[in-house]
Amino acid sequence: MLTRMKVFPTCLFAPNGTEAYIERRTISGGAALSGDETLIGTDGGGRVAAEFEDFDLDDPEIARAWDAIDAYMDGGLRAMIVPLCDAVHQPAFNYAGTPHSDGTPFSDETLYQTPGTAVTLAADAALRATVIQIDIAALNGNPLGWFSIDHDAWRHRCYKVAEILEQTQTTATISIRPPLREAAAAGATLDFASPRCVMRIEGDMRAPRTMGFAEGQPIRFVEDMTGSYA
Repeated sequence: MLTRMKVFPTCLFAPNGTEAYIERRTISGGAALSGDETLIGTDGGGRVAAEFEDFDLDDPEIARAWDAIDAYMDGGLRAMIVPLCDAVHQPAFNYAGTPHSDGTPFSDETLYQTPGTAVTLAADAALRATVIQIDIAALNGNPLGWFSIDHDAWRHRCYKVAEILEQTQTTATISIRPPLREAAAAGATLDFASPRCVMRIEGDMRAPRTMGFAEGQPIRFVEDMTGSYA
C-alpha cells in the first residue's frame, strides 16, 4: 500500500515567477576542424527541475506555513509532491462552476466543477519509453506541454511532450521527455491539468522578515530519484 506523500502548496505561496524544465547533462567529443561538435547525453534523458520566485507571504498564516514546510523538508532529506501550478500554459479546460438543475449551489455556495482534462494511455507503455499512445476524451487544444502520471512505485512523475507524431480528434501518438520512469498500463491517467512531480528541494528555503513581512526567497526543486515512496 502506498504511503500518503505530502504535497508542496505551490499555489498557496502564489509565486509570480515559475519555471519547469528538463535538466540535462552532456559531454562533448570535442570540436572538429570544421567547427562541428558532437554532444552525448550522459543522464539517461535528464531530470525534471522547477524553480519558483517572488512569493506572496504577506499573510502571517502563509508565512508560518512556509516555515513549517521548510522544517518538514529538512534541507532536501524529505521529498514532496510538487505541483507546477502553471495552469495558464496547460491544455486544460477552465474549471467552470455549474449549479444544480434548479440554479442553486451547494449549501457552502460552491458549484459542481468540470474536470480539467481526460486523457489516458491507449496502450501499455514500457519502462523508458519515449513514444506513447493516448486516448483523448477531453482536452483544450493539442496534447502539448507538461503532464504527469501517478506511477505505482515512482509515484507522480512529470513528462514534457516533445512532438506529436500522429493525431486524430480522440487519439494521438506523442514523443515525450524524459523517458518513462516506470512501465504504465493502458488506461493510466495523464494529468495535463495539474502536472506534479516527486521532488526534493535543492538549497535553502529562506524567508527573511522586512518591516514585519516575510519575503520568500527563490527556491529550486529537482526530481527525487531515491525511490523510497512505498
